[in-house]
Amino acid sequence: MNARTLLSVLALLLWGATPAWADDAPTVTLATPAGGWTSNRVARITGTISDTSLRVGTLSINGTERPLPLRGGAFDLSLVLSPGMNVIEVSAANAAGVGRAKVSVFAKVPKIDLRVVLSWDTDETDLDLHVVEPSGEESWYGHKETASGGSLDVDVTTGYGPEIYTQANSQTGTYKILVDYFSDHGNAQTEVKVDVLIHEGSDREERHTFRHMLTRTGGKFEVGTFTVKAARVVE
Repeated sequence: MNARTLLSVLALLLWGATPAWADDAPTVTLATPAGGWTSNRVARITGTISDTSLRVGTLSINGTERPLPLRGGAFDLSLVLSPGMNVIEVSAANAAGVGRAKVSVFAKVPKIDLRVVLSWDTDETDLDLHVVEPSGEESWYGHKETASGGSLDVDVTTGYGPEIYTQANSQTGTYKILVDYFSDHGNAQTEVKVDVLIHEGSDREERHTFRHMLTRTGGKFEVGTFTVKAARVVE
């Protein structure tokens, strides 16, 4: 609970009134997706949180967590689904406890060999994900599609992210992850998190996480690098 919310609760209690949600953990409702199966690569995650004072919750998809911006008790963002089963969970916490809602969606979509997901910890800030491929070509919001099939699928300008880069067939070599702190709206400092998933669902699966603190806008900052190795040839 933030300081403003705490003061509001104290004031109501002093005047003999009790806010409706003060003694209750948030109730989380997932409106979309409704479960079942889909052929859409990008899923829209929408729903409501009963405690309208909360500004951020947590979104988990297949065990990977990221901040979920809340606006007046509602959330609305887009995510790229993995082929096969996707388990999506939204949670939110206040002083009374934690509320959760979960749904499973089977996605009949082309495989994704490489996924890079950028999220950050401040609202009303605009960060841009740039991925430089081994060829030197750079994917970002001004050049979303690359010759090798890389794609910036989701671009967010209102805080927290996620911004998502995917590639159906990853290229052998080193990738570089850059973040442009485009505008801060008074938030001078924000911590970024980048989750990288390579060869998902195979015996070569790799996961990498990079964190970096950004303290000023202007220019691109290198957050991390990772290398995709050539597949071993079995004779």
